[in-house]
Amino acid sequence: MKQILSGLVTALSMYSIIPMPQLEWNKNTMKYAMCFFPLIGLLIGGVAYGFTILSEYLQLSGMLFSAIFVLIPVILSGAIHLDGLIDTGDAVYSRLDRDRKLEILKDPHVGAFGVILCVGYFVLSFGVAGQFYEDTTLLPILCLGYVLSRGYSALSIVSFTTARNSGLAYIFSDNASKKAVKITSVIYIILTLSAMIFINVVCGLVVAVLSVLGFLLFKTFCYKKFGGLTGDLAGYLLCIMEFGVLAVATIGVML
Repeated sequence: MKQILSGLVTALSMYSIIPMPQLEWNKNTMKYAMCFFPLIGLLIGGVAYGFTILSEYLQLSGMLFSAIFVLIPVILSGAIHLDGLIDTGDAVYSRLDRDRKLEILKDPHVGAFGVILCVGYFVLSFGVAGQFYEDTTLLPILCLGYVLSRGYSALSIVSFTTARNSGLAYIFSDNASKKAVKITSVIYIILTLSAMIFINVVCGLVVAVLSVLGFLLFKTFCYKKFGGLTGDLAGYLLCIMEFGVLAVATIGVML
């Protein structure tokens, strides 16, 4: 029980802004940490849901809603995954060899390609969220997307080969109970997709198919471009999946 509670605290302290006791990272505190990672998505989804309902009640403009809405996951996660998106953009669009790409991922400085990708990501997210605000029928599917993206991200950390024997992905993978994390991640994914399909069959199935295909393509991308997974790449996957669910939900209410 102590290891389970330690895992919960470790996950919340690492991947959210919720104040938590600072625990030493070791086998005991990190063994089940990734099992709780998708729960942070449940928290973010709950806040996003509540904010959307409040926005409708207050009759906020679509622009103001979009601006705050796209920042909710960034703020509550401490922007840790956005950092992965930016670093991955710098590495991929550098078009250098694999070793140099991995060096760029480790470099704390931000390059032009990362900034361009980040700006493009927010512009698209802002625009799509504004369109979604006109009809929030599929809001539950959108909010479940934050759980789904973290379920896939956790699964990648314990399933993929890491690109190097250092970094966050390696630390969390090496210290995790991989069997337990794989099982819980798959359960999160199945339950979340099942709930989406129950809410709206078409949109739920579209998300299910695209997420599975996207996860498989992401694995190929990681191995081909970087020789394996890194923490930044796992963050990149999470951001792309969050946007994907937002896009599907928005298109769903437009049809």
